[in-house]
Amino acid sequence: MSEKIAPVRWGFIGAGMIAKKALYPALRNSQWGEIYAVAGKDGDRAKALSPSGRFYTDYQELIDDPNVEAVYISLPNSLHIPWSINAMRAGKDVLCEKPLAMNAQEVREARAVAKETGRLFMEASWNRWHPRTKRLAEIVRSGEIGKIEQIKTCFTYDGLPDDNIRAFPELGGGGLYDLGPYSVAAPIWLMNFAPTEITKAEVAWHHVGSDETVRVEFSIGGAKAEAITSMNVPSTLYFEVFGSDGAVVMGGNDAFNSHNQPSTLEIYGKHGKRVEKFDA
Repeated sequence: MSEKIAPVRWGFIGAGMIAKKALYPALRNSQWGEIYAVAGKDGDRAKALSPSGRFYTDYQELIDDPNVEAVYISLPNSLHIPWSINAMRAGKDVLCEKPLAMNAQEVREARAVAKETGRLFMEASWNRWHPRTKRLAEIVRSGEIGKIEQIKTCFTYDGLPDDNIRAFPELGGGGLYDLGPYSVAAPIWLMNFAPTEITKAEVAWHHVGSDETVRVEFSIGGAKAEAITSMNVPSTLYFEVFGSDGAVVMGGNDAFNSHNQPSTLEIYGKHGKRVEKFDA
């Protein structure tokens, strides 16, 4: 008889909308993990999100709880690395919301702590692991569409309220930090993190001081890439890869947000077009 594996006891740092919509339902429906406690500045909100009723209004108290084995961080962007480092130094594995950090130096510091402590440190960027995204990467790397020549990505939405923390530059707000982990990161990991050279960047600024719309062109692994992010453009989402012998396209205007709905992948090649379907 195989030994039953006890579920990982998770502590949530941050009790806002992202935690409620993202990891909460996943853990509530998982046999491998459970929400042990929640920490938030608003105690009532933290308690409401905690199935056990265990909550803290001090983040460090949750980190110091010996019963918490792993920590999920969904704080404002500027607080991601400080609290990730605190959690790893306390012996906790960390799943941190995107963006992982504000700059490369912060990532280097956190990576060093992860190696020093032996803890797992990972960005909560679910789309990269979605079956459709993994299939796109498989097709590209198989050589089916030939040598990759161009990658085009876009993730925009219309209308961010001025009082939303995602607009505040001092908290790491802006379209690039909010949406770039999808559209800007996609060509980079698809091309196996090959050296990148930015050739053009255009920015439109939000009146509170953060970037509202960004368009960046860069070369990577012998291909040209264009990535767009915006918090003030009608919702547009695509992930398109063009090669010397064909193309693969995430259709349906849902390239980076298809986790709760069926989706499709369009493949164009020497023998015409085919469509592969994926369940929700």
